[in-house]
Amino acid sequence: MRRSELIETLLNTICDIHLPHPVRVGVSGITASGKTTLANEIATALEYRGEKVIRTSIDHFHNPKTIRYKQGKDSAIGYYNDAHDYTSFMEKLLIPLGDSGHLRYQPASFNLEKDEYISSNEESATEDSVLIVDGTFLFKQELIGQFDFKIFVETDFEIARKRGSKREEKAFGSLIKAEEIFKKRYHAASKLYLEEHAPQHFADVVVNNDDLDNPILYKNNIHKRER
Repeated sequence: MRRSELIETLLNTICDIHLPHPVRVGVSGITASGKTTLANEIATALEYRGEKVIRTSIDHFHNPKTIRYKQGKDSAIGYYNDAHDYTSFMEKLLIPLGDSGHLRYQPASFNLEKDEYISSNEESATEDSVLIVDGTFLFKQELIGQFDFKIFVETDFEIARKRGSKREEKAFGSLIKAEEIFKKRYHAASKLYLEEHAPQHFADVVVNNDDLDNPILYKNNIHKRER
């Protein structure tokens, strides 16, 4: 399908979810799968429709360097287990916006650039808001129950590595170095995520994002994939 059709289909599905609290939409996938771009597209389209949107990422809920790099900056296990502060992510964002939540939330708990916690940036949501949050490991078992609609972005590892390495070439000093880091850290961790949690099987929909202009949408909530 055309990308515009994908966004329209996802929007209609999200807008058909009616709950007594904000609809919490999670967008997960391997690193450089295109999940952040998709989440941004959904959020922008929802706002265009007049919906109240809360847009954030699990990357605003990092652990400090002393924790996330304690197993080494190149460690896949370290990235997989230590990069994010899941307790803050749930207690400050997901739970307050869920069933019986008080609707006061924090869109971030950590300033990555300054490597320091954010003391308080509490905001108030309304029951008819929509939360759009992206992240590589969103659908780990300890988190998955906190989402009302789950989108998994499925992308071939080689395609994602090429996209991600090109994007991070400047940050890592060279394309070769970026590819090495993706293989050893980010995508090695992503493979652990797929093996241990099978997020693509627990998502409500799976978007194959190999071809950005012509993605494929599969629906998991009817127990089989349909094109």
